[in-house]
Amino acid sequence: MKKKLICLRWVFVMLLFGIGCGVPYSLVGGRHVASSENFAVDLPQGWRQHNLSADPLGSFTAMLEKRRKLSWDVIRLTRDGLVLQQICIGRIPVAEELPHTKRKLEQKMIPLEAAEVIGDDIRSNSNLTQQEIIENTPATVGGYSGFKLHYIYRTEDRLKVEALFYGALVGPWLYYVLYEAPAQHYFAKDLQLFDRTRASFQILPKGPP
Repeated sequence: MKKKLICLRWVFVMLLFGIGCGVPYSLVGGRHVASSENFAVDLPQGWRQHNLSADPLGSFTAMLEKRRKLSWDVIRLTRDGLVLQQICIGRIPVAEELPHTKRKLEQKMIPLEAAEVIGDDIRSNSNLTQQEIIENTPATVGGYSGFKLHYIYRTEDRLKVEALFYGALVGPWLYYVLYEAPAQHYFAKDLQLFDRTRASFQILPKGPP
């Protein structure tokens, strides 16, 4: 019952934000090519893209920032609100320090090593509790050898979140496709849609300078 009340609370919050505050979302769908970031992906129809720079709800985005670094996302999608589900696609500069671990990414790392660094950053996040890596396995990401992390954690409000992080090191970047949703009801609800989106993701060859 307590878990259900937490989820219902966030449903109400997202409805309030969407209706009363005009949070900046735009509808998406179809093939999207991010030329500057060298990737392409099929975006799910009917979902909305969140524009962080235009979002007036500073306290809300600050709450999400405690979970992970939002500025790495190139695309951040949701259907019912970011707290209820999000699919994020982006890339982490290998040279940049991670926010919660002293371990660093390196271009020469094999996928398993990169996965361990990202997993350590998740476990070291003091804003979260009960972090657990359920699965750490090899995966093809965007046409490159990469990894899959399946993990869970609880937020400051005790909401249990389940997540999938697919990543691949390509040159000076760690490209990723991420899915997060409350473990109860929402995670399973859009899992197949996420799998289709993730499978469509392709890292493009860099063009001539």
